[in-house]
Amino acid sequence: MSEMEGGVDVSGGVVSGEAAQQPQTKKRRASENGITTTGEEAKNGTEEKAKIDESYFASYSDIELHRTMIEDSVRTSAYQQAIFQNLDVQGKVVADVGCGTGILSMFCAQAGAKHVYAIEASKIAVHARQLVQANGFQDVITVLQGKAEEVELPESVDVVVSEWMGYMLLYETMLPSVLYVRDKWLKPGGKMYPERAVLYMALGEAQWITKYEEGTYDFWISLNHVYDLDMSLLADHAVSRYKDVVHVHMVAQEDVLSFPTPVCDLDLMTISAESLRTISCPFSLASMGSRQLNSVVLWFDVYFPGGHKLSTSPDNEDTHWQNTVLPLATAPLRQDTRVAGQLTITQDLANHRFLNVDLTYRVDGGEEITRTFKMDDNCNDNDF
Repeated sequence: MSEMEGGVDVSGGVVSGEAAQQPQTKKRRASENGITTTGEEAKNGTEEKAKIDESYFASYSDIELHRTMIEDSVRTSAYQQAIFQNLDVQGKVVADVGCGTGILSMFCAQAGAKHVYAIEASKIAVHARQLVQANGFQDVITVLQGKAEEVELPESVDVVVSEWMGYMLLYETMLPSVLYVRDKWLKPGGKMYPERAVLYMALGEAQWITKYEEGTYDFWISLNHVYDLDMSLLADHAVSRYKDVVHVHMVAQEDVLSFPTPVCDLDLMTISAESLRTISCPFSLASMGSRQLNSVVLWFDVYFPGGHKLSTSPDNEDTHWQNTVLPLATAPLRQDTRVAGQLTITQDLANHRFLNVDLTYRVDGGEEITRTFKMDDNCNDNDF
């Protein structure tokens, strides 16, 4: 691990410092990140964060959003198998952070947990209590409605379970809340589910970007023939705008143009919330074959004790997280063309649930190109 001033250098993985039918894409959004200020700034910041949190937790009161997550069989089965096939939960006390409907808490109860504290800040907690009762787990599971940073547990726990991952792993900024519970309530030698998370990036040629560019460009040009009005000046603007936003979209396996490289490798037993503020990674990727580069593709894997893995890779079955795509200016690649640069992900100062993504890169040692993206609630509204 090599720390740099104002950011993080990722070398060897650990981080520290500032097609087919698509799965449903109902939005997931993001927890307190512990930013501290003083005086009037602190007061105003606290009030603004409270409004942001209120909106965020309100979004998780939507039952359809929980259906989207549970319906993702890759996600739900991975947690079930990890909980059932290890002995970490049997006879142990568990905290489920952001329990939602309580399904993971009930998996723990089925696996023989001594007691489960199911923590949920949104109003879906009311339904979680009802579901716990309906399934006969009321003596094993206690649903606690409130923020993870504010809930008081009556005892320490042996295991912390949470499905905290957002788009591009870090969107929603829920992980700091999980780490808060870990630091305050997890016993020494306790377990985290998951215990490790890795974010990857690779070069891509997303076919849907090309189709959109061609379609939107042709649309604005064609109006001259339909209405005898020249609207062509909007053609380039429309194409450019599409490249300025983060897209949540599946990328076909054959459209990934390089082997992946890790952006960050998080040990969830030791990583700090502070170190998630800024993650910065140098990269150097070599293209496979002669293709047209038009994007950087990101996905993540998480690992559970016992070696169980949940992957959102284009190589595997689709999940509701899909892939995260950063559009680039189209550039031709040959076999082994080198694309090198720096990717930096920072929590947005105005809304701690959003992310800013800065990318600088050179293709084959050419001119340096800089791209800046904001990952906000619109990141999944741009696809056609």
